[in-house]
Amino acid sequence: MDSLLVNLRKYRPRDNTDPLENFVTEAFAWLLRSSEEVRKAVFVRINQALQSPCDLPQDECVVSTQENFKGKFPDLVVSWPGCTWVFEHKVWSHLHSNQLKSYRDYIESHSDDYRLILITAKTYQHTQNPDAALCWEDIYHCLHKLEQNTNDEQLSWALNDFLTLLKTEGLGPSTPINRFAMSHYLEAIKFDSQVDSVFKQAEQLKWPLLNLDIKPLFKRQKTESRVGLEFSPEFDEHGRRWLPSVFCGVLLDGGDHGVTEFLNDELNLCFVFDFNKLGQAYISGSDTYQDFKSDLSELVKEKFCQWQFIDTALEPKARYNRWHPVVLLTPMLPIFKDTHTHQEQVDLVHTLFSEIQTQLLSLNSFRNLVTELASLKEKI
Repeated sequence: MDSLLVNLRKYRPRDNTDPLENFVTEAFAWLLRSSEEVRKAVFVRINQALQSPCDLPQDECVVSTQENFKGKFPDLVVSWPGCTWVFEHKVWSHLHSNQLKSYRDYIESHSDDYRLILITAKTYQHTQNPDAALCWEDIYHCLHKLEQNTNDEQLSWALNDFLTLLKTEGLGPSTPINRFAMSHYLEAIKFDSQVDSVFKQAEQLKWPLLNLDIKPLFKRQKTESRVGLEFSPEFDEHGRRWLPSVFCGVLLDGGDHGVTEFLNDELNLCFVFDFNKLGQAYISGSDTYQDFKSDLSELVKEKFCQWQFIDTALEPKARYNRWHPVVLLTPMLPIFKDTHTHQEQVDLVHTLFSEIQTQLLSLNSFRNLVTELASLKEKI
């Protein structure tokens, strides 16, 4: 495969165009150029939508972007002997006046056989009579099916990233308003303050990690999408540092930590090990850290089997995050379903995370790792 980043570096912004549309176009074009599997899947899907289907290319075809149609620039042009496909891509904007007609006028004099293909965010943008009109959701479903069936690991990675881009920008599958959410919305908006209150009260309790002078501090962290207690050592005038930090709380979104695939669309309690840049450099060559991960994995299997142990550097379904390389997760609802008062929930949080901290302190590899990381304070 050619480099996606090199391909995107060639992208040249144009006046009066949406940068997102152009970015999606360049990534889409790169996929088409790089993989015969992608071309076949996408071309078959488009051919199904054409009013007059084509004989699809049997060999290589040319995929180009920012072609100049006498001062007009379609987003994508795919050509092979005997046929040319001209693409216009929209995200949330509408077609300009006579935009497709200008393409048609040009291509009619430059190709014996051609098709105009429009891809948009929603069907209401389908105007000006293209030969085929699709939504990015159609492309999403097509490529998602390919991702599930391909044996090419590099292609699978590329497809996953492109599908994530579409989904993030609202161009993936649309979901209906949840009826349960409608019924409980007013109660749900109180959730943040209620969770904050539980962990702020729990912060004042006695915690096992205090035995290593690793102290709790309530944190609601936007970037990390988590709320709870951050246990970190303090280094004199340098203050708190992730050498290491142990976070105990609720993971609101798994994107930053790279563990979205493990959340199953529900809130999870999390037990996360965080390292700053100094710590990251150290653990990259530390046998103690490797021993710790092995010991922790066995501990979770033996004593905390309801938790998932995720080493994001090794787990294929995870995306590695060097700041939060090891994560433990367990669904929140089953644990809290039998609590009825605020104090019961505070006690539950304290008991649950204290049990893990106590067992953590029983691991010589963890204690040794804390000692070794503390010795780095001279380099802060």
